[in-house]
Amino acid sequence: MKLEILTPVHIGSGDKYLSMDFVIKGNRVVFIDPMKFFEEIEKKGLDPVDVAKEIGEGKKSIEDFVKDLSKIKTREIAFNGRTPRREILAHIKSREKPYIPGSSIKGAIRTAILWKEVNENRKLLEWTINHIKEKLRRSKKGYLEKRDLTRLDDELEEKVFRKARLTEKRGNPKNDLLRALRIYDSEFIDGFSVYQINFLGMRNFSVLAECLDAGQRAKVEVDIDEFALQYLSQKLDYDYILSVTREFAEKIVEVEVNRNYPPEVKREFKNVLRANGIILRLGWGTGWYSSTIGTLLKTHPEFESIRKKIGLGRNPRTGRFSRDFPLIRRITSDSRPLGWISIHE
Repeated sequence: MKLEILTPVHIGSGDKYLSMDFVIKGNRVVFIDPMKFFEEIEKKGLDPVDVAKEIGEGKKSIEDFVKDLSKIKTREIAFNGRTPRREILAHIKSREKPYIPGSSIKGAIRTAILWKEVNENRKLLEWTINHIKEKLRRSKKGYLEKRDLTRLDDELEEKVFRKARLTEKRGNPKNDLLRALRIYDSEFIDGFSVYQINFLGMRNFSVLAECLDAGQRAKVEVDIDEFALQYLSQKLDYDYILSVTREFAEKIVEVEVNRNYPPEVKREFKNVLRANGIILRLGWGTGWYSSTIGTLLKTHPEFESIRKKIGLGRNPRTGRFSRDFPLIRRITSDSRPLGWISIHE
């Protein structure tokens, strides 16, 4: 199948490039080989430790010591931004080439199915709301922490995906419906850049991140194991995945365009729904409303009451709650939301 990047996508490797690793020159980011850089430093009789400290503290740049970057350059990619920073979040790669992990795609599909099943099963939806209320009642702090919501997600997954009883052990992946869905890592994707990601709601705050560029395409293998499905007591096919993911994408867009974004960002959200096939949102910077719990609660009549009791949107200094939750919204400096892809024949 074909995978298409609809808006810039960042899936973090957990690594960062520091100020010793790159130089931003205009609309390009030049990555350097630290060993070659220090060889040049030693040729000039300078102390590498002192030089590294000055660069790390922002007092000087690599170019202050080596003018000809071609001597120390490893690669160079586009910079889509206006404000240089001292760190760049690294996208996941294999052999220095970026890709989208199959696990990220499968996780986004799992989120969409979970949302659909809970949203259409009134008993399950009410169980979710009542579970939150009960947790709040027992909480000594008066609000829930992130790990409490993670546990709730796990409980929902147990109810939705693990109806089979191939083993009685709770949480055993052998019982999981999506073990029948096999998604492999995408092919390597050539087009990627460093983007400035602005945090709306945090004045003048931004980070830099390697992102796959919109318009890039790659092949990805998606397969449903019909043999495994026979033993899992549930049905799963491409048409169901297509329907569910598109419906969830529409719900995310509906919620996001009613938030406090600039008009051009809202247009970008709406544009992703024009894509063919499965539409997913994944990776870093996608926001709370791209999660199962986030969208379920947002569309529930008791949302404002529940989210305040949970402690969502509460300023830790003032104790007040923001009207526009979550206050922080991440977009690229050229006004695009993050994380949208499509998969089609």
